[in-house]
Amino acid sequence: MSAFFSKDIVILDVTSRLISAIVGCKKAQSVYDIKASAEREYDGFCDGQWLNEADLHSVVSEVLSEAVAAAGSRSRRIFIGVPGEFVSVVNKRVFVTLDRVRRVIDADIDFLLRKGNDFDDDGYEVINSSAVCYSVDTSDKLYFDVRGMMAGRIEATVSYMFCETRFTDTFRTIAAEHGFKEIHFIASPWAEGLALFEREQRDASYVLVDIGYISSFIAVGRGEGLCELKSFSLGGAHIAADMYEYLQVPFELAERAKELVDLNLSYADDAVLVADNDYTVFAADACEIVRARLEQFAELIKTVLDGLDSPTYVPVYLTGEGVASIRGAKKFLSEQLNRSVEVCAPRLPGFSKPSDSSKISLLTVAETLSKFNFGEYIKRVLNGGKI
Repeated sequence: MSAFFSKDIVILDVTSRLISAIVGCKKAQSVYDIKASAEREYDGFCDGQWLNEADLHSVVSEVLSEAVAAAGSRSRRIFIGVPGEFVSVVNKRVFVTLDRVRRVIDADIDFLLRKGNDFDDDGYEVINSSAVCYSVDTSDKLYFDVRGMMAGRIEATVSYMFCETRFTDTFRTIAAEHGFKEIHFIASPWAEGLALFEREQRDASYVLVDIGYISSFIAVGRGEGLCELKSFSLGGAHIAADMYEYLQVPFELAERAKELVDLNLSYADDAVLVADNDYTVFAADACEIVRARLEQFAELIKTVLDGLDSPTYVPVYLTGEGVASIRGAKKFLSEQLNRSVEVCAPRLPGFSKPSDSSKISLLTVAETLSKFNFGEYIKRVLNGGKI
């Protein structure tokens, strides 16, 4: 099949521990055929800076080459996830006046989103835009989609997502070297919000906390947009690093202890959590260290939510590879925040863990964005802008 007509979706996911590539396509509603995947650990990033930029190029190239070759894909379009530390969000009120009172079509919404994109920021570029909510002059209500409604004027609160150009320049160069002609960037926090929650859940505000390996974000979203995004260089690896420092044990043993600890249990002082020939980690010590770091996470989350005056009945959804798998972490954070905390993850067979959220959300959103192929574009034109 010609690369032009390929239905394959190629995504590149970037987290603070892994570079992952997936090649797949959608077979039916919520059913994906994952043709190939590859991932590599790398040094990651901290405070928006690569810890080993010289190694980044080779790791990305290896992952892309392996996944594309294994899938036998000829797709020349790639979607690259941008982690929260390289993304910023600006919300802006935008309106358009139509030529007459008529039904709103896709082209009207596209024009509205483009109209508000008049930013001139050196070092940044808009990679995604979507509306939090809409209003029309024929109604006094707020809507999350106004396509098909009668209106003469449309107004919306639009989320514009910016990425640092040093990120996009780096990854465009690598992707172009691998023959990709269409290179798109997707803000990972935005993708997770769209993919992990049903439309009904996004009609009200949601709070998503993705705690990663050494980088995390807190996203507050509604509709198809983001109301707030805060990123920070703190993750699950810092818990293991605390054990390494305070308990004087190898880092690998500290990581094992972090995964084995259960905050729901009351351990005896001499209870051993994990040990090898030379080192021992006592369960009570490990629990104390984990709780101390989780208290820090809770304070950061609370600061963001207090700044938004977020009602306590709005639950916090926890995902990512950092702490979501720690037994008792959800309950502990819930007590610290005085609100419900739920762990969320993708529902794709084989990729259903919180640690899979970033890459599977990217795949899901990329599939939606890739629908506008040539055939559908022609259909859209013939139908007056609607698909």
